[in-house]
Amino acid sequence: MKKILFISASIIFYIFISAGYSIAEKPEIVLTFTNWTSPTSPPGRATEKWIEMIETSTQNRVKVRPFYNATLLTGKNTIDGILRGVADVGMNASSFRPERFPMMALLNYPHPYKHTMVPVMIAWEMYNRFDPPEFRGVKVISFSCNGLGEKGGGFFGRFPVNSIDDVRGKEIRSTGTGVQALEKLSASPVFLPVSEIYEALQKNIIKGNFTTFEIIKPFRFNEVIDYITPFPAPAAVMFTIVNEERFNAWPDYLKNAINDMSMEHSEWAGGFAHRAGEDGLAFAVENGVKMTEISPAEKAKMMKVLSSMTNEWLEQVRARGLPAREWLDEFNRLLEKYNNYY
Repeated sequence: MKKILFISASIIFYIFISAGYSIAEKPEIVLTFTNWTSPTSPPGRATEKWIEMIETSTQNRVKVRPFYNATLLTGKNTIDGILRGVADVGMNASSFRPERFPMMALLNYPHPYKHTMVPVMIAWEMYNRFDPPEFRGVKVISFSCNGLGEKGGGFFGRFPVNSIDDVRGKEIRSTGTGVQALEKLSASPVFLPVSEIYEALQKNIIKGNFTTFEIIKPFRFNEVIDYITPFPAPAAVMFTIVNEERFNAWPDYLKNAINDMSMEHSEWAGGFAHRAGEDGLAFAVENGVKMTEISPAEKAKMMKVLSSMTNEWLEQVRARGLPAREWLDEFNRLLEKYNNYY
């Protein structure tokens, strides 16, 4: 009998060795991570980086299973899914549901951010100071954003943009707060998924895009556009969250690792997205797209038109009984602070 038991144990041990790991290397905790987009996009790369960081910092005691392309939770139901325990960790963009994230909605308007890290740092400070009800039940463990900055976003398409008159009546694709912004600028906003932009430009269904430049290179939009113009683009402040109750039940080594790397991961994600936005502009110009500029006076005129979006946000959010004025005052203070820093 002892001989049989010894042989059985040996076989089990051999199976583990053949699989490439030992019994001691089996993770203590396996987490699921949901992301609405592809693994090759900047948010996908940020997810990949978070997984790498948490597995390394816990010495592989924790393993993470990622689910990309909304295979587990969609962009609009990520926070609700995290609250229900469908996934352990989730990354999402607040711009998907501005009514659900009123404080974050303020950050997503086309503000004159000088660097992608500006809205990221503003998000962290406002989250920590106000503990907004939109995040009740979850804990933010990282903030990030789409690639912004003075060369990270704006207009690109079939026509040059030098003034507000150039966009009037034009069919321009955008998403999120970009749609509202185009309406304010008297353009004709069109919503299309990114996968349909190339053909829409090719067939002249749309005349241009108002978004960040990071999408130009992977989708080779340089082949169907003639002009590109830097201008404050709509932001999409993103967050990575965990269920607060579940987080509190995790062992200290995991909680400490997550807390310790929150800012480091935010800086990595913001920096990666920022470079992607600037690279999109450089790639377009290197491949024959002409860059046009909007004069400071004309830019100020356009930004004044867009400022009405913030005024409307103030009234709508204040009507919900939320501290909109306090949020806006703090946002303006932090915008100046971090624009001077970056």
